[in-house]
Amino acid sequence: MPIKTFKAEVIQGHKGVLAVLVPFDPEELWKQKPVKLAGRRHGWLVKGSIDGEPFDGYIGLRWDRFFIMVDEGFKPGQTVTVKLQPTSNAQTLAKAVEQSKITTQPKRARADLA
Repeated sequence: MPIKTFKAEVIQGHKGVLAVLVPFDPEELWKQKPVKLAGRRHGWLVKGSIDGEPFDGYIGLRWDRFFIMVDEGFKPGQTVTVKLQPTSNAQTLAKAVEQSKITTQPKRARADLA
C-alpha cells in the first residue's frame, strides 16, 4: 500500500486528546474496512512517522472527521509532517484498542463490523 504524506496542525480535541486531522478517507484510499476497537469504536490501523518520529496507531472517525492521536511530545498549533500506511500488526491493534478507550465512541457501532 502506498504511503500517504501530508502536513497538518496538532489540535487539542475532546477530553484533552492531542490529534491531527487526516485529510483523506482511508477506506476509500486503501480499499480496506476498519477494524473493531474498544466498545463501539472502529478505525484503520496505521504505521509511519510524525516529524520523523515512528508512529503506530489508528485513524479514527468522529464527527465526520478522520484523525490520529499524537503523543504528548507535540503541542497544539504545531505543524507536523505525517507519513502513514496501513498495517495489520497485532501490536498496533492492541495499542489502538487502548488508545481508542479515551475517545468518545459513536452512539451506534458500525453495522459491517463484527
